[in-house]
Amino acid sequence: MKITDDYKAKYRLWAANPTVIAAPTATRLPEFKSRRFSSHAELNEWKLSMLRRLAELSPEK
Repeated sequence: MKITDDYKAKYRLWAANPTVIAAPTATRLPEFKSRRFSSHAELNEWKLSMLRRLAELSPEK
């Protein structure tokens, strides 16, 4: 049987050759509370500001 015909060959290969990769440290999310928005534009503006804030807090740039 060829390896291409064996659907579980990938998992056997991974189990035979394990590689450990260190995960990066997680960024602490800023505290934010439940809010109501009067429009989609206001929601999108808030989301953009939160994404910019998260990008600034990111350890890897």
